[in-house]
Amino acid sequence: MHKSIHWHAFFKVNTEEKARKLLSRFEEITETNATLTSCERYWKDSTLFDVGFSTSINEEDISHTVFLTLVIAQKLAYEWQITGPSNSESGIWEFRGLTTKTKVTGIEWIQFRIETELSFN
Repeated sequence: MHKSIHWHAFFKVNTEEKARKLLSRFEEITETNATLTSCERYWKDSTLFDVGFSTSINEEDISHTVFLTLVIAQKLAYEWQITGPSNSESGIWEFRGLTTKTKVTGIEWIQFRIETELSFN
């Protein structure tokens, strides 16, 4: 089962409160609910916040997981660099995408990731 999409982003904001507001804007645009897992000023660039969060997907079928993830991603940005889906020899399945061209002002960079130890077949 694929329970969630993990997101990692850099938000161009001055405060954690503004980062949370930008996350709310992400939820509004993508029509999802996000669970914040980390939010701190980025150590390499003090104008950015390094934000981690997840959104629920709850899908059994991998093809539906990929499709639903792409539908959510398209709401956020038209252009993505996609990796996978792929299944390693050890049975770990992975699907990733990243973009710097979102529809939301303030999201400088964002990546999604889905991983599982279930077989791809």
